[in-house]
Amino acid sequence: MPGLKKPLQAILFDMDGTLLDSMPFHIIAWKQAFAESGYQPAVLDFYLNEGVKHPIAVRDRLRQLGVTNPDEELVKRIYTRKRQIFEEIVEIKPIPGALDLLSMVKGRVKLGIVTGGVPEVVKQVIDRLFKGYFDIVVDYGSTEKGKPDPEPYLLGAQLAGCPNENILAIENAPTGVASAVDAGICCWAVCTTLEPQYLERAGRIFATLDDMAVDLGEGDYFGTTGKPKS
Repeated sequence: MPGLKKPLQAILFDMDGTLLDSMPFHIIAWKQAFAESGYQPAVLDFYLNEGVKHPIAVRDRLRQLGVTNPDEELVKRIYTRKRQIFEEIVEIKPIPGALDLLSMVKGRVKLGIVTGGVPEVVKQVIDRLFKGYFDIVVDYGSTEKGKPDPEPYLLGAQLAGCPNENILAIENAPTGVASAVDAGICCWAVCTTLEPQYLERAGRIFATLDDMAVDLGEGDYFGTTGKPKS
């Protein structure tokens, strides 16, 4: 398990389900897109595989349903339809405690988003909810491989420009936790979408972002003064 050294120099956040209360809309979109093609994957599988690039996610769900060699046209039709449905129904709102946590750490460390979200949606979310908070954005188009591969967090750490042991990742899904941990970055998880048993690779697990903010505020993670940088 990667260690965490004080003072923190960067915090890298997942977006969907961690900062953005969007997972119910993702689930609706995935279910409808698969159903239109005659398939009914288990809802839990979508939560467990959150952040995986869409073509891979579709192939994996189809294989679980017995489609051993999914047709590429079928794969593309499902994930393209999913994106369309999601963009039509999503309500952009933060997870409770997200804005308070970001406001608390802004100016103390570099802040980044490491997400599997498509660039246009990520930009829309940042502009509407989180404008001015983030120094680093790694999205669907930034890397060849997505979560759970470590490549997204390796890029996030590179852009942060500080040692991995001084970086904290914050996630809500096992794929994101695996990506961060396998990149050599300490990861804390928040149970916004899944129970703790699914997040066991995380260094610490919190019930809410408010609980995490209390720990960060009381733990002297930002140096002796705990004050924002001027």
